[in-house]
Amino acid sequence: MLGIIRDKASGWIAGIIVGALVLSFAFWGVSSYFGQGGDVNVATVNGSDINLKSFQQSFYTLRKQMQSMLQDDALTLEEEAFVKEETLKRLIETEVVNQLIKDNGLRVTNDKVVETIKELEYFKDDEGFDRDKYERSIINMGMEPAYFEAQLRMDLLSEQLQAGLSESLFVLETELNDVVRLKSQTRDLTYGILNLSSFIDEDEVDDSEIKAFYKANPQRFVEPEKVKIEYLELDVNELAKSITSDEESLRNYYNNNKDKYDVVEQRSVTKLFVKADEESSAEDKVKAKEVIDAAMLLVKDGKNFEEVIEKFTEEGKGSLEFSEHAFMAKGVLDKELDAFLFGSDEGAISEPIETKSGFNIVKVGEVRGGPKNVYETVAEQVEVDYKKSEAELQFFELSDQLTNLTYEHSDTLEIAAETVGREVIESDYFSRNSAPEGVLSNSKIISTSFDPELISNGQNSEAIELADNHIVVLRVIDHKVATTKALADVREDVISSIRQERAAEKIKEANEAITKQLKDGIAPESLSNDTEVEWTTVEKVTRDDVNVNRAVLRYAFQSGKPATDKPIILSNRLGSGDYAIILVTAAYDGEVVEDDEVSKKYDLELRRNRGTAEWQEFLQNARNNADVKVYKDNI
Repeated sequence: MLGIIRDKASGWIAGIIVGALVLSFAFWGVSSYFGQGGDVNVATVNGSDINLKSFQQSFYTLRKQMQSMLQDDALTLEEEAFVKEETLKRLIETEVVNQLIKDNGLRVTNDKVVETIKELEYFKDDEGFDRDKYERSIINMGMEPAYFEAQLRMDLLSEQLQAGLSESLFVLETELNDVVRLKSQTRDLTYGILNLSSFIDEDEVDDSEIKAFYKANPQRFVEPEKVKIEYLELDVNELAKSITSDEESLRNYYNNNKDKYDVVEQRSVTKLFVKADEESSAEDKVKAKEVIDAAMLLVKDGKNFEEVIEKFTEEGKGSLEFSEHAFMAKGVLDKELDAFLFGSDEGAISEPIETKSGFNIVKVGEVRGGPKNVYETVAEQVEVDYKKSEAELQFFELSDQLTNLTYEHSDTLEIAAETVGREVIESDYFSRNSAPEGVLSNSKIISTSFDPELISNGQNSEAIELADNHIVVLRVIDHKVATTKALADVREDVISSIRQERAAEKIKEANEAITKQLKDGIAPESLSNDTEVEWTTVEKVTRDDVNVNRAVLRYAFQSGKPATDKPIILSNRLGSGDYAIILVTAAYDGEVVEDDEVSKKYDLELRRNRGTAEWQEFLQNARNNADVKVYKDNI
């Protein structure tokens, strides 16, 4: 099966496919959460059933992932058989793990599951965890969030079980030293990169070749499944925009909700400060007083606090400090400062004030709360809150009408729209991965829009809750199945693909010719070849040298040690389609350095690797000792 993947996707694409398959299997095995019910079983593990519904769910998920990643909606019979076999194998393995987890009494809290999801980079944007991105990603994988979260819980429990095994592992000092020496090896390399782009030409491609390529590769030119929907949206924020208000209503709302707006008296403050606490000597206190007095003179000359601290910094008088404090209630600062701060008007500046910590000059900033707890100071916020409150009352009534009418008249949204006073909006065609921005990009909308039942019957959906007080009801008004695009529409893409494949053949031939000459003993600078290669030589390069291509380093350090007078010749195709040709001319053993951080790093790495191997062996033994019955006829 991995050969099939290699045929259809190479380089980094193949890596993603294999990685995604591993990820999906790691999360599987939640028959105890889903799929219960039904009389047909595909296997039993120690008397626990794995029913057909669980198998179908897991099979559908993996098949959908493979179709997406291979960009091929029609898997071959061999591929379908592979998916079925792997689905059954992993479900059995994970049921074994589930039983071990239960036997050992392991638990994972809901908070831990949520925390883990929020820490996954794939579900983050620039501002951190994005719930909509999370839900859309899960749905695009063919899952529901609840299903994914249950699978993740089982994976975390599995990690607990693995941790119990790995904690008993240890590494001998001699082993650790061997690893340190290996990891700190250096090598002398000469390498060159053949760039695929330089092999692409603009030769003519005849019609017969274009037609043959198009016919042989229909999966490359697929127009994805699309739908067109119409929908009704009810959002309390939109309703609030139409609410009118007058001052009497707003003042009444304010008086009825004063606790929401009233705050204790608070004041912001800026401060110049020189430290002189109880432990300071008399001489230090005198110097501190001189500094604060000098600062006070500058303040009285009209300089603001920022200018004063800047001048002191320039002159090297670093003992003066500057700070700003947002709104502070009485009792937070020293009592001497409070006395001035809460007994003065906005903008007032004190004379130097001595406290137990030192000398201070303070300036009163903005004042809020206390005597300023009046309607006028919060009028704008009161209006926003009033409109929102009135809109919420409308929303509860309208949402009830909307839900009832779209259910009673399931083949139209017009009746409900007229009653609730909202407009039916019609979308353009969109696919699962090309939904327009705005409400249609919401993962719940996309999932519902492609619901097979709604597509087939054309009826209204249930109310979809996008957020608190924000719902949508939709119906699918047209559906386009995935189709192969007409040749006329993708002709240029076909030609580009043909030229790309031609270039891939040419670069492969050039690589083989250059590699053969190098293995015959010809030096890089003496090669006879039409392709010019820029060779780079580096000496005693490490595994993590940032100045050398990562793939080149990886291949170079995977090779053995070269003979004294004969380099190791390597040639590898990179994920980009380029080729790296590498000569490893020398290898040098590393040295053991007395460094606790390095030792800890490699000790952890060794134990992790051993833990993985131990875990696989543990699983295999558990699987062998389990009473497993498989009913392939039911699949």
